[in-house]
Amino acid sequence: MLAVFRALQDRCDARTAYNAGFAIYWAGWCFAFPLALLGPRRVLRLVTSGRTPNGLEGVALLVPVAGGVATQLWPDRQQIDPVVAAVMIGSAAVNAIGEELLWRGVFSEEFPNDPVRGTVWPLAGFALWHLAPQVILPSRLGRWRFVLGSAVAGAASVVSTWRGKGLRWAIVSHLLTDACGVTVARFRLGRDRSEAPTQG
Repeated sequence: MLAVFRALQDRCDARTAYNAGFAIYWAGWCFAFPLALLGPRRVLRLVTSGRTPNGLEGVALLVPVAGGVATQLWPDRQQIDPVVAAVMIGSAAVNAIGEELLWRGVFSEEFPNDPVRGTVWPLAGFALWHLAPQVILPSRLGRWRFVLGSAVAGAASVVSTWRGKGLRWAIVSHLLTDACGVTVARFRLGRDRSEAPTQG
């Protein structure tokens, strides 16, 4: 995906490259790949199932949400209008479901008794994936701080999925966290290009 974003950046304006890169990631990796590997029934079961988290797991799932509110939503709250809010929620829903399927669902299903391949490898992949779109839109927190934050959020999802045997609660946490992204939503709409470099 890093190569995809770089190639798109060389051929399109920043907004188009960013949106096209995510469209490829979502359609190909997040939905087509899990559906092809697991089949629709297993995917549906994963998305709709999951044991209710215990107290500690619930706190872990709330940490990334609180981080999103504190660093993204609250500082930029005055820039939200109905269109921006719709993009925030819509893209968060697609991203949360797709990423939980790819990075948690596939690995927990394929390696149910192997904690390294079932949790550690996909967590590392999930965290490092977040470098790719920052070729176009770097996080104001810094590239590696954003990757670290993604790893923390991913770890909460890993625990919930591994212990709960389903993605439902991880998806809820992920969706609420991603829905805090005001700057990203505005960039998707072409309203704010200030953080996007002209070249990678």
